[in-house]
Amino acid sequence: MSLVPAKRALASVLVSLLLLTGGCEKKKPQGQIEADVTRTPEKWLEMESVRLLRDYVRIDTSIARGEEEGARFLETFFQCAGIEVEVVCPAPGRCNVLARLPGKRSEGALLLLNHIDVAPADPKTWSDSAPFEGKIRAGYFYGRGAYDMKSLALAQALAMRSLKERGVVPESDILFLGEADEEIDQKWGSRWLLKNRPEWFRGVGQVLNEGGTVEVVLRDPRFWGLETVQAGYASAEFEADAAEPLKALAEKWRKLDSPLVETHPHVRVGLDMLANHLSHPLTFYLRNPDRVRRNPAELAAIPDRYGSFLEPRITWYPVLGDPPNAPKVYAILGVLSTPPELAPELWLEPLLEDASRRGARRTRVFSGGRTSASPYPTPFTELLKRVTEAHFRGVPFGPIPTYGAFTTSVVFRQHGFAAYGFSAIPMNITDTARRHSSNERLYLRDYVNGVNLYRDVLEEFALQP
Repeated sequence: MSLVPAKRALASVLVSLLLLTGGCEKKKPQGQIEADVTRTPEKWLEMESVRLLRDYVRIDTSIARGEEEGARFLETFFQCAGIEVEVVCPAPGRCNVLARLPGKRSEGALLLLNHIDVAPADPKTWSDSAPFEGKIRAGYFYGRGAYDMKSLALAQALAMRSLKERGVVPESDILFLGEADEEIDQKWGSRWLLKNRPEWFRGVGQVLNEGGTVEVVLRDPRFWGLETVQAGYASAEFEADAAEPLKALAEKWRKLDSPLVETHPHVRVGLDMLANHLSHPLTFYLRNPDRVRRNPAELAAIPDRYGSFLEPRITWYPVLGDPPNAPKVYAILGVLSTPPELAPELWLEPLLEDASRRGARRTRVFSGGRTSASPYPTPFTELLKRVTEAHFRGVPFGPIPTYGAFTTSVVFRQHGFAAYGFSAIPMNITDTARRHSSNERLYLRDYVNGVNLYRDVLEEFALQP
């Protein structure tokens, strides 16, 4: 179905205006950076989006507390905006938020996906702020969930409200899902809803979630990666009363045996884009994945970040010990990564059996199952590219695969939905490392710009067939 001429023209004009006005965020004048760093918390909080972020992050939605209070916060936001919303709690305290902005039809609907829960936070390891304080300092906002992923949830919610306030009726429905239990077990969120509330997802054509790789250098993005496929992910944590069984297990499972697998087309494109920003010999390796797959020396030289898309990989991590007065227990964590279409269970099950034979006790096991890719390019991904390039001129945009993590985009793909990871809020690599660690923080100017970018993405979508 085509747009009527007036709407097609309006869709093009929106992007053209961005290019001619202040919509482009490519270069940030030094004066702006200085102003952002020296702006007082009170001045930042004059912005509604920043106040909402502070209030949302101050709600402890870690697994110990559950998501209900955070879900009610979002429910109130949508109720005040006049957008239909419901809270679904499959278990006490474990709550999801479902909101819908009706369009002219349900087919081709866009689902905005985020999670309410946050990774655990130990206040003793935080030095820059308390985990749920919502502190602002030198242009940064500190708090657990600041980036992962309450800021993106608010960008989605504010974009929906913007359409509602201006009376824009989307061509297709726009849905919002703030899910429970994404960080730990993934039992009460998307998996539960897809099984028990499948009618709510009827008509969804694409899902927009967290993910994507945006490399920031000196506050400017160098490339914008859309996540269309992830490496398979599984993890297993073991403990024992002595270190030797765990050391032997990790040594035995230091490398995984596997036949050669074909490089996925999206992985080829993503590795080639990444190669532009890496040094020799990685540049050569990433541009020639077929040669590398057949050369054991070159394959071994590639870090897991890239190599796990060419062969299965496993990485072992020590687990922090018990308090000084507790009985001594040794623990390790093994993380499996597999190329798309290869199920991690092919290696996870033998690993678990071997650990049991050695007397290692499993304490936590997770597997995301086989991963697959969402279609690319599509009219929807071209929309994302067009609007992003209007805000950040000259920044390359394309599919970059995700490694070493698992998002519920995989779950939706396993149910037949096209799902994409899109990071509207850029983050530099040092801040990325804080997301599940101590002192998680978000650069507020990037957040404000990301809110504007998301608003324009939804406005473009609202005018599309």
